[in-house]
Amino acid sequence: MRSEYKYLVPLTVLDEMRDAIEPFVVPDPHGVGLERVGYTVRSTYLDTANLKYYEEKKAGLRVRRKLRVRAYGEARKGDWVFLEIKRKVDDKVAKNRAPILLRNFDALVRSGDVDGYVFTNRHYPKSHDDARRFLYHVYRYGLAPTILTVYEREAFLGRFDPTFRITFDRNLRGSAYGGVANLYDEDGMRKVHPGHFVLEVKYNTRFPTWLRTVLGRHSLRNEALSKYCLCAEATRHHLDTPVEVLASIVSVA
Repeated sequence: MRSEYKYLVPLTVLDEMRDAIEPFVVPDPHGVGLERVGYTVRSTYLDTANLKYYEEKKAGLRVRRKLRVRAYGEARKGDWVFLEIKRKVDDKVAKNRAPILLRNFDALVRSGDVDGYVFTNRHYPKSHDDARRFLYHVYRYGLAPTILTVYEREAFLGRFDPTFRITFDRNLRGSAYGGVANLYDEDGMRKVHPGHFVLEVKYNTRFPTWLRTVLGRHSLRNEALSKYCLCAEATRHHLDTPVEVLASIVSVA
């Protein structure tokens, strides 16, 4: 498992933060990063009708998980998405991940045919097992698409420690009942902390000394920030949850 820390940072210091980290990082291959462009991250979070995962996060449980379907960039024909389980124990995180074509998601959930719909290769050698784990939780708890979160990300890797990753997530926004088929919708989005961005740090070995100096310069402290919970609260979905989630594609006997 990797260590993960999050910080809420004023947008007014974004350029200064970019300049401060530049000597110590390189752009993540999945994004342009230091060229100030980045890429869009879209996630539909699944939860129970009574928001089990939301409530576990708000209660501060040490061990918890989130299930989501994640996509990147803008809508294109034949899009791949990722089934993800993010597991967290205190400040340690791990992820199970399986790629699938967006158009096949409904069919996968209804049929459970992992071998027929889930892609596997050297980058995702355990994707079939990870997809079965994902479906296990969907079926056991009657999970359904609940909240759609969207933001623009700039991502960097450590120049001297390739396990170190830092991201700047701007323009966080969300909507309720974000069905998987609606991953690319922007209708009804509510902005979250519009004057700030979320800085995330992940590493395997140790927290860099240089980054402590950068964070201290702006008096930034680690916060228990959950984009899922923030967007649920922005849409007031956590206060008015129906018995049956309207976007549900899951049928539980």
